[in-house]
Amino acid sequence: MTRWPMRFGMLLAATLAAWQPSKAHAADEDVQLWQFVFLTADLDKDTRLTVDATHRWREDARGDEQQTIRFTIEQTVAQGVRIGGGGAVFDAGGTTEIRPHQQIVLTEGRFEFRTRFEQRFFDGADRVELRLRQRVQYNQPLGDGWRASVGGEWLGLLQGRNDGEGASTEQWRAQAGVAYRINERLEVGANYWLIASPRGDRPARYTHVPQTTLTYRF
Repeated sequence: MTRWPMRFGMLLAATLAAWQPSKAHAADEDVQLWQFVFLTADLDKDTRLTVDATHRWREDARGDEQQTIRFTIEQTVAQGVRIGGGGAVFDAGGTTEIRPHQQIVLTEGRFEFRTRFEQRFFDGADRVELRLRQRVQYNQPLGDGWRASVGGEWLGLLQGRNDGEGASTEQWRAQAGVAYRINERLEVGANYWLIASPRGDRPARYTHVPQTTLTYRF
C-alpha cells in the first residue's frame, strides 16, 4: 500500500511527458492535455448526481484552451440499467457552447455500455447541432486499490450546426487508463485517449490526449 504514491507518480510523469505540443505542428495531428475533476454523490439509494469540470490545454488552431463544467443525474431503474440527463457549459477562446444531454447506461459484468444524445447550442450557429454518442468500456480490477479500463466511443452528428450540414461521423475515440482508490471517497487516475476525426476525402485528423483525473465521492 505504501508504494502507491511512487507508482502513481511515475505513471503521471510518463503521461505528462507525452504532452509535447511543440512536436505537433502537422495539420493532421495534435496533442492536448486534459485535467478532469469529478464530484459524485448519491441523492438516494437509486439516484446519483455527478458534477465534472475540465481544463483542456489545446493549440490555438484547435480552438484554444477550453474550460467545461457539466452535471448529470442518473436513476437506477432496473438491475444494470441507469437512465439520466443533464447539461454542460463549454467555453473556449470567448466562444460558448451550451449542451443538454440525455443518456442510458447498461452494465453487464465488467462491461459498461452508454448511449448519450446531445443538443449543442453554439454562439453564432444557424441551428442546434444534434449528436449521438455510443460508448463501450471494460473495467478490470488489479488489486490493492488499482483498476484499469479500456474502451471506445463513436460520435455521430445527426444534424450539423450550420444549414446544409447533414449526418456524418464526427469522431472515433479509443481510451485506456488506470486509477487508484486512495480511500472510500477519493480516487486518482491517468488516461490516454486517441481521437480520430474523419475529414471526407482527406486523411483523418488524429489527436493524442493524455489526461489526469481526480474523483471525490460524497
